Amino acid sequence: MNKVMTPEEIEAQSGNLVDEIIRMSDFSFERLPMLDIIGERLADSISVIMPELTGVICEASLNQLDYLPMAQATESLNLPAMLGIVAAQNLDGEILIAMDATFALTAMELMLGGSAKGEMVRQSEEFTAIERGFGHRLGDVLATELQRGLAMVGDVDLELDRVETDPDSASVTQPANLCVRMRLTVVLGGRTGSIDVVIPYDALEPIRPKLGKIHFGEPSEDGNPWKEQLSGQIERSTVELEAVLTSVEIPIQTVINWKPGDTINLWIDEEHEANVVCAETNMFKAVMGKRNNGNTAIRITEQIEAEEETENGRDPY
Repeated sequence: MNKVMTPEEIEAQSGNLVDEIIRMSDFSFERLPMLDIIGERLADSISVIMPELTGVICEASLNQLDYLPMAQATESLNLPAMLGIVAAQNLDGEILIAMDATFALTAMELMLGGSAKGEMVRQSEEFTAIERGFGHRLGDVLATELQRGLAMVGDVDLELDRVETDPDSASVTQPANLCVRMRLTVVLGGRTGSIDVVIPYDALEPIRPKLGKIHFGEPSEDGNPWKEQLSGQIERSTVELEAVLTSVEIPIQTVINWKPGDTINLWIDEEHEANVVCAETNMFKAVMGKRNNGNTAIRITEQIEAEEETENGRDPY
C-alpha cells in the first residue's frame, strides 16, 4: 500500500532534493560507465574467491554506484568496519575499501573453521589484533580482485597499505572532494554484510578516458584483458571429481533383501583400475593405493580421450 505523505513531509523531501541538486552542481564531472561494469566484475570475483577462503557459498552483488563527496561517503559507512587503505601506483591517489563488521568477522569465523549460525552478536565495537590481521588478509584479497577489474581499462597496480578502524584516519581525499563509491552487498554463511569501495574522482584521471567509454576497440599492450579475466576465473574455479571403481547390475529384488553384513561381489581384482569422472564424463584411468600417511589415493595412469558425439552411428559432420 502506498504511504500517504503529509504536506510537511512533501515539503521536507522537496527541500532535500533541492539541496542535493545544489550540492551536486558544485562538482564538474562526467559519469564513467565502465565503473559499473568493473563493479559488477568485482562482485562476481568476490563470489568466486570467498568460497575458496571460507569453504561456504558466497553471493555478492553491486548494490549502488554513487558520485558523492568524501565526507558523505565516510558518514554512510556501516560502522564498525575495517577500513583498508590501498595504494594505487598508477592512479593519482589512494583507494578506500571498507568491510563492515558482519562481513569481516563472519569471514574470519569461517576461515578459522567455525560455522556462522544465526545473527552475529558482538559486545564491543573495537577489533582485536587477531581480527585486524584477518582484516588485512581480506583487504589484500579484495585489492587484488579490484586490480583485476581495473585491468580492463589500464595497467593499475594496487597494494594494501594498512587497515584502520577510525574513519577520520582512513580518509583518502579531502572531505569536500568528489568520490565514486561502489557499495556491494555480500551474503556469506547466511549473514548479509557490505563492502564499500571509495575512489577519489580525481585519482581516476590517468584512466578516465577509457572509463568514459562503454565499448572501446583499441587493443591492449598487455593482451586481451577480457580473455585474461575469463582465464583467471576459470583457473580459480573448482570441479567435483569421482573415482568410480566399478559398476555392477544387480536385480532390484536382491537389493531389497540386503541386510547389514551382506557381502557384495564386485567381480574385480585388487589391481583393477578406477575411472575418474567429472560431470558424468570419463576423464582418466587410475590405480588405487595409499600414501605414507595412510590416506587412500589414486594415481592417474591414462587420459581418456573424449569421443565425438554421433547420431545413428554416423559422424554428425
